[in-house]
Parts: sequence; structure tokens; C-alpha cells
Amino acid sequence: MTNWFPDQAILEPKVGGRMKFSFRKDENNEYRQGNTHEGIIIEFIPNKKISYTWEDSYEPDFPRTVVTWELEKIENNKTSVKLMHQGFKADEKAKQYDEYWSHFLNELVKYCEKTK
Repeated sequence: MTNWFPDQAILEPKVGGRMKFSFRKDENNEYRQGNTHEGIIIEFIPNKKISYTWEDSYEPDFPRTVVTWELEKIENNKTSVKLMHQGFKADEKAKQYDEYWSHFLNELVKYCEKTK
């Protein structure tokens, strides 16, 4: 996961487990405040689905949102990935996260193509 998504990941793969993703180190190789997202796993089906809350403690009015990844084997060595991030109001923050997730899904595609 850290090859294409966060720089650092903590993920306890069980309902009630913690997740913590940290992004973009600064020039001293330290994680910058405001680039860490935490949550609790609310659904976990190994190799099929994971849902977790997504919190940004550095942004006080950040809504309670839920990220869900669904995986489905579709043919020989191929997997369909469906990502949903729900709980935003129709505002600029939702648009920002659409761009954010598009970037990282493209990074996943690049990583998969490189590791074939």
C-alpha cells in the first residue's frame, strides 16, 4: 500500500481496528501536521471489502466520512477495484477529495502495471 498511497500506513485488519495514514514527509523526513488521517474499521471482509471512518483532526469542521474499498476478481489475475468516499456535502471539499482519490487510483494503476 505504501508503494502507491500513503507514505506510512497503520492498518489493523479487523472490525474495530485502527487505521492511520500519513502523507508527504517534509525536508527533515518528518510527517507534517495536517497530512495524517485516522479512523476505525467498521467493515472487513478479507480480500473483498474494507470500510473505515476517515477523520482529519487538523480540520475542525471536517465531516464524518466513510471510505469503502470493494475488490472483485474478474478474470485471470485481474481485480476490479471500487472506491467510495461518502459523507460529504456537495461542496468544494467533495470535489477536492474526488481529485485526491483520482490521483491515488492512478498511482495504483501505475504500480500494478510496473509489477506485472
